[in-house]
Amino acid sequence: MKESVLWRRLDRAVGTRLRARYKNKESGVAMVMALMFILVVLLTSTLLLGILLSQALPYRNNSRNAQGKVAAEAGLQAGLSFLRTAESYYETGNYHELLPTATADTSKPSLDETFVTDTVSVSSSSSSTGTAKVAALNYVQVNDTSSGTTAVSTSSSTHNQKLSYRIQIGYYDGDPNDGGKLIADSTQLSKAKYAVVLSYGYVDRFPDGRSAGTEADPVRTVAAIYKFGQLGSGTTGTPMRNKPMEDTDSPWIIVSGYTTDANGDLDTVTTVNNPMGNLNGNYLKKAVPDPRNDLCFVATTDGDGNINPSKPAKENSAVRVFRKARQIIGTNTYEYSEYCKANGKYQNLNKWVYGKDDSIRLASDTSLCMTGVDITHRSVAGGTGTDGVIRLKKCGTSYSPAVSGGKVVPGVGMTWQDQGYDTAKELGDPDSLLNRYQKWGFYYGFVNAGYVNFGKYGSGLENTPQYSTGALHTNGSEYRHTLFQTMYAQRIANANVTPSAKWGQCDADVGNFQYGNDNIGGSACFLASSQWTENFGDKGTKIGKTFAESLGSGGEAGWNTNQIVSSTGACMHAWSNGSMVATKQCYVNAAPSYSYCYSTAMDGTGDIDEHSTGSWIYACPLTSGGSINWKDDGFWYTKGTDGLYKEDASGNEVLNLTLTTITSKWSQSGYRPYSNGSVNEYCYYVGSEKKGEVLRYKDGPCVADPTNLNTFYRFEYVGKNSKLNYKFVLASTFTPSDPEAEKPGTKTPMCLTEMTNGLDGYTYVNEPSTDGSVINDYFNTPGQYSPNVVLQPCTNSTKNALGQEMHPQEWNNNSSTGSSGAQEGVSASSFVSYASSKYVDAANWKW
Repeated sequence: MKESVLWRRLDRAVGTRLRARYKNKESGVAMVMALMFILVVLLTSTLLLGILLSQALPYRNNSRNAQGKVAAEAGLQAGLSFLRTAESYYETGNYHELLPTATADTSKPSLDETFVTDTVSVSSSSSSTGTAKVAALNYVQVNDTSSGTTAVSTSSSTHNQKLSYRIQIGYYDGDPNDGGKLIADSTQLSKAKYAVVLSYGYVDRFPDGRSAGTEADPVRTVAAIYKFGQLGSGTTGTPMRNKPMEDTDSPWIIVSGYTTDANGDLDTVTTVNNPMGNLNGNYLKKAVPDPRNDLCFVATTDGDGNINPSKPAKENSAVRVFRKARQIIGTNTYEYSEYCKANGKYQNLNKWVYGKDDSIRLASDTSLCMTGVDITHRSVAGGTGTDGVIRLKKCGTSYSPAVSGGKVVPGVGMTWQDQGYDTAKELGDPDSLLNRYQKWGFYYGFVNAGYVNFGKYGSGLENTPQYSTGALHTNGSEYRHTLFQTMYAQRIANANVTPSAKWGQCDADVGNFQYGNDNIGGSACFLASSQWTENFGDKGTKIGKTFAESLGSGGEAGWNTNQIVSSTGACMHAWSNGSMVATKQCYVNAAPSYSYCYSTAMDGTGDIDEHSTGSWIYACPLTSGGSINWKDDGFWYTKGTDGLYKEDASGNEVLNLTLTTITSKWSQSGYRPYSNGSVNEYCYYVGSEKKGEVLRYKDGPCVADPTNLNTFYRFEYVGKNSKLNYKFVLASTFTPSDPEAEKPGTKTPMCLTEMTNGLDGYTYVNEPSTDGSVINDYFNTPGQYSPNVVLQPCTNSTKNALGQEMHPQEWNNNSSTGSSGAQEGVSASSFVSYASSKYVDAANWKW
């Protein structure tokens, strides 16, 4: 101690005075010095300990909060997953399924990881009894994910971490943030429009063990609002037609009247004579496709192909095809088929969701996906050489740009810079939709997203199939032709008969013949999967002919894939006809087969191998001097964010505005990139602020300026009944001080609108203009089938000639039923849910 620096400093500071005081009695001096030494050491240690604790405790608390957040987020995802599954119950009227049959009992560890129905206390304004029923999970342990891995549920018997969550799910009759009330009475669940998921995250919830009774408070709580209708009620929208809509005598009817049945479905439609001679002027407001030409899909309720509307579809069910309507002989009246009515007795079997993961799911049971035949059904190298019916199988794991939140970025030559998600992980996952033959692109028909290659000739692997691996090839000296798969319709006796005939066997024209009844037989028409074949130009995928549409939605197509999708499931396309923009079915270029890029090989009309010397020799995304667009439905814009207002950096509420232009980059042809294609940038604009102006494109870059006619405000979901939901609003017509244009004298905001036939409230070609609007032919020929995108006053919705609510101004809306009731266009469907999440103090959230 006496040799220490501290002792010597004390001795110099006070030693002389102490010796003088104690008259050089060294023992007394030493004792006092020792006491002072100890005091200084204690004070210094206390100070250092305080400093260390002041640093360590916040770190400990931050770490604890971070762990609690991980646990709470894991619970939130479990709750949202429960609600996504519950969508099918909600949509099919089985509302009692929203609450589990098991009753909560926290004393039973066996129920910890089982969804149960719990009774919670609520305010007197919510329930006369002061209680309400909620779905709940009591105690689920999770992995510690502070290292960045994903939290997952584990068995409590093997888990050695102390993170866990508890969740509760309550149902509301409206938006909880806009006056919606908690549904306390479980018999009133049919009124549910929203759900609130409340997830509590714990760190060491039971410090003395699960059965000791001592329970800690949650560390973090996260809440999410879920809106029913996100999975989509599905659609009976026309997936196939017998006659292509582009024919010069394409089948249209002019509606003079219609009736609906007790369920609100169309029952009959009456038409005027000679419809094709009247497709102009005011008649365009009454024009709809001939329903005798439209087909719908119906799931069978057994593996043979029979249909019992009182039973659900099941795994291995097939898919039948029926005509939507027939003409009553001797009249101008068309009678709609029960098989295709959205709310009729087949409603649980005839609605489908073409989702953001490119699966095709039965809306009443979204665990069932349309599945093609496996790769043993191939036309070469020892395959069976047979087609087969489409079967419903349990869906695999989802992968796509939209699911992952990524964005497709074109690359150089035949290599993509970024597909927006982990394609290697998808291919390596044996349970992925791709590897289960359940992922479908769309290019004039559904095309399997996978493909089959073979090894190089002479390698010994030339007859060994390699699924979705390697570059695609056409016939050549080095490799076999890559094999592809599509869907088509075929009349066969039952689902166990091998289909083999070509497109057209379910009647190739408008007609009255219906394809059988509930029972299988010679008239039954089935949806078939082609074998894996070199091309399928004869299987209904007619390039340039609309025999098929994509079930009223665009699959993965949307902002993530640089596409703009309407509420009808069509995409904006740049047409060389007058440099105008019109809508047509989306080119869903699902990886890895890229049905648009390799369409010439799939259709048997061209050679796209990289060693070819033909004119169309490179598949997209070829570049020449910079990134170019790889499809004529490729559009770039800046995505907005939800809500009309947001907080700025100072905490003040300001308008949530996203200013954007719409652009594309093209090769010399304006359609496909040629090997020597020069790159042009195109800018989209309107000619004036007048309604009726068609969206067009011109060479050159866009300059964003609110006064320019090429600049728009992009809005995502703003709110219930807002006329701005998912809109592109011409910036020069928007008034920030009155965004919804509710005050007298406010300038009318103008929105980009899909001018489909039969819309009410719009001026069509050859009609007299009394309001200064621009009169245009809103439909591209042939067949007046592709509607232009034009400027019209912003509205929430309109109706078509059949009285159906339409949302022609909503674009890239990722939900399903229209902003008046949910957050989506009238027929676009997806199963990607919308959930707004915010952290809340557990003590402040009350049912």
